[in-house]
Amino acid sequence: MSSPSPNVIAVVLAGGGSDDSLARSVGAASKALVHIDGAPMGAYVVSALRDSAVVSRVVFVGPTDDRIRPLVDNVVREGRRMVDSLALGLGAALALGDDDTRLLVVTADVPWWHAEGVRAFVSDAPVADLVYPVVEAASARATFPHQQRTFVRLRDGRFTGGNAVLLSAAAVPALLPVIDQAFAARKAPWRLASLVGIDVVWGLLSGRASLSQLEARISRLLGLDGRVMVCADAAIAADVDGPEQLELVAGQGPPLAALRGSA
Repeated sequence: MSSPSPNVIAVVLAGGGSDDSLARSVGAASKALVHIDGAPMGAYVVSALRDSAVVSRVVFVGPTDDRIRPLVDNVVREGRRMVDSLALGLGAALALGDDDTRLLVVTADVPWWHAEGVRAFVSDAPVADLVYPVVEAASARATFPHQQRTFVRLRDGRFTGGNAVLLSAAAVPALLPVIDQAFAARKAPWRLASLVGIDVVWGLLSGRASLSQLEARISRLLGLDGRVMVCADAAIAADVDGPEQLELVAGQGPPLAALRGSA
């Protein structure tokens, strides 16, 4: 177990977008502003970060409201694309930190991720330039049986990806161009395959890839130390995607008392 950095700055990605069907269904500017049990979804995420005791500041990228704005240190307007929003948020976070700062990037649609889960992820994460969390299928299904998730079969088991990533400040210049390339290739499978490697793609399709192989490819692709971390806390991978999920979510979110305590 590693000790968390004394300066972890969170970047919450909460931009809207034309494909945000959940926000459109309730007339909200973004998914983060969709209300669950009387509070905007993004407020649950920000409150968990603030209450975790391992996050020093929070940068919020996207539309806010009167419930979210007092809980964050900096609000940044979203970019046209996801990678633009990420770049703007990371830039704002780096301006608040220093070379030793670690950056916790998380989406604003994981309302069940509590302060304890945030603290465990940051505290237990290995010392690396990039740490990406994954959750075993059995854990995800047991904790959130109604969640529709995509699971990847590896030699180590079946996993789904988390909605967060922990970065070193040094990782940012190398990470953004790769994300930009991946975003541009998202609808061209062979371009995406050429980026990550045909052997890795085949390994994923056949179930023969391993977590260690993925770590090695991430590290080689970025020229940095990348790690994949198996998390027992399924909430890190439990996002709210579409209108059909709101009924399932209602009544299951974190208690509003936690939000009132953070205000």
